[in-house]
Amino acid sequence: MRNVPVLIIILASIALGAAGLFLLPAKEADARRTVTTEQAAADAGAVVLPTDPRLRIEPK
Repeated sequence: MRNVPVLIIILASIALGAAGLFLLPAKEADARRTVTTEQAAADAGAVVLPTDPRLRIEPK
């Protein structure tokens, strides 16, 4: 029975923390900004290469 106040405090802090996560503003994606994969790769200094074609006969 002595641990009941401690348990209440723990549960209340968990509930308040979860409520705080829901109240924080979510960072929404900028839908107006369209960037292709090639543009993003070029900005990062990389090159996008096409994938290899599928094999007609798969190895066993």
